[in-house]
Amino acid sequence: MTKAEFEAKLAAVAGDCAYGKEIAADLVDHFDETGKYAQTAKDRLDDRLGTLKGWEKKHEAEGEYGKASEEAKKIACVYKFLDALK
Repeated sequence: MTKAEFEAKLAAVAGDCAYGKEIAADLVDHFDETGKYAQTAKDRLDDRLGTLKGWEKKHEAEGEYGKASEEAKKIACVYKFLDALK
């Protein structure tokens, strides 16, 4: 897959969601990255997913359900990108 094809695929997944566009931009910026600590797109999404789940859990524990709901929306968005990369 070329970088342009990858970018088009991610843009379709992101739609008009601001967070989705942020994820797509990050993944395109790191397309075909090489080196000792280079991460694949899936690795980058897995890291993002772990962070979001941690914040969601923290907000729920503190009774901030609105913030937890926002994190849940972001988590759903990351799952859409993971599905698209299969």
